[in-house]
Amino acid sequence: MHYINWFIRLCCAALVVGAATWLIVQPDPRDELRAADRLFVAGRYHEALGVYLSLAPRLPVAQLRVGMVQTIRGERVPAERALRSSMQRGLVHADYHLALLYLGQALAADGRYALAQHTWQLMEDCRSAAACTYRAHGRLLAGEAAFQQGNDTQAEVWFRAALAEPLPHRWAVVARYRLALLRAAWEADVALDYLTQPIGISGPAQPLLAPLMPMLATTPAQLAAILEAPNEQRWLLLGQLYVAQERFELAEAQFAQVPAESPYGTAAAAYTAYIHWRTGATEQSLARLTDLVVANPEATQPRLLLILVHLSSANEEAARAEIEGLSELGVDEADIEIAWANWYSARREYNLASLAYDRAIAAAPEDRRGEYALLAARFHLATTYELCAVGWPMAEVAARERPDHAEALTLVAAHRYRCGAFADAISAAEAAQVAGPNAEAAYYAGQALAALGSNAEAREALIRAADIAPASVWRERAEDALRYVR
Repeated sequence: MHYINWFIRLCCAALVVGAATWLIVQPDPRDELRAADRLFVAGRYHEALGVYLSLAPRLPVAQLRVGMVQTIRGERVPAERALRSSMQRGLVHADYHLALLYLGQALAADGRYALAQHTWQLMEDCRSAAACTYRAHGRLLAGEAAFQQGNDTQAEVWFRAALAEPLPHRWAVVARYRLALLRAAWEADVALDYLTQPIGISGPAQPLLAPLMPMLATTPAQLAAILEAPNEQRWLLLGQLYVAQERFELAEAQFAQVPAESPYGTAAAAYTAYIHWRTGATEQSLARLTDLVVANPEATQPRLLLILVHLSSANEEAARAEIEGLSELGVDEADIEIAWANWYSARREYNLASLAYDRAIAAAPEDRRGEYALLAARFHLATTYELCAVGWPMAEVAARERPDHAEALTLVAAHRYRCGAFADAISAAEAAQVAGPNAEAAYYAGQALAALGSNAEAREALIRAADIAPASVWRERAEDALRYVR
């Protein structure tokens, strides 16, 4: 009996030790989550998403990460579903606010600005330092959404509120830039102060938020240079900057300040007419541009904009008449040929458009030949007309004239790949990426590698393309290609 009891105790001890050993050697989901977070921070979203999806059934915070990646990838509906589900499953305060931050971004990207603003507003209710980690970032994103909607008063309130707390330096630069851009319309000196004053104490970096940081149309230094220009020039340049950001009401207010007799008056009036065309007042715009051309027969800007309006309205004969008029203004022959190329393209007369591009390159000054070859290569790639016979040589000319130009090298890679020169396409794509991350070049490198049978390298290149521009068509194309590369 004594031996039996001893044997039972020994077995139980062995079972306990075995169970403990089993627990020790099991992978810790939190370790896997941290590893995936390192991928996320490195911008390797495709790989990170796979890990997060595998962990999501066990960890609400992993499902939060799934929603974060989907937000970055522009998958707004799945992102909202994942983020809301993670919140319902239970998240600690800081993670809950992180979910709110990304949820607001997904909603804003889907055009539901009011709900996005309400979501970010919920972040104001934070009752600990940890929970308040992302509050200033939420304020900045709320300001950005208000700015994009044209609600400038509300945007300014949010940007100021964001700067009331320590922000990571780059985020603070964005808030200052936006405040300067809003103030620049009326108070250039105040706007310049926003750009030149020291930022002060910066908050800690938040790597998980880096993909949400708004992108700026110009650098703060470029905006400062505009603000330091003489009044009439500043009004024109600032108006053009607002047009580029589709803030037409701000742009029109700037153009309205330029006197008609100013050297910039005709250009300002032409851009005002262009704004009217972009906002739906097509008849008014056409009439105003026509009047400007008649009143200023030597000015090129109104005529070029009028050609653009006519081509966009399929009014080909009117566009033709204006292009013919360019010849009388002393406009460079190469630029006139580009106008003709656009005219023929609008009519789908690609053979004549191609010839016009040829003439433009032949007539171009030596220092601009690469610029026109680039336009021609784009045309042939977009239309696939004589892609290999004509488009490929054009792309090579553009790259030879601009050997460090990423777009020219990318066009070379695209043409070489589509024309079957796979090894040469890879070298051009790699050269294009020396200038910086380039999703299109990485995509063509991946496709060319796959065509050569280098599947492992092809997958790496395609995944890199997907990660560089996760919310773009290049991510979609890269992931489609990955299905066939094993």
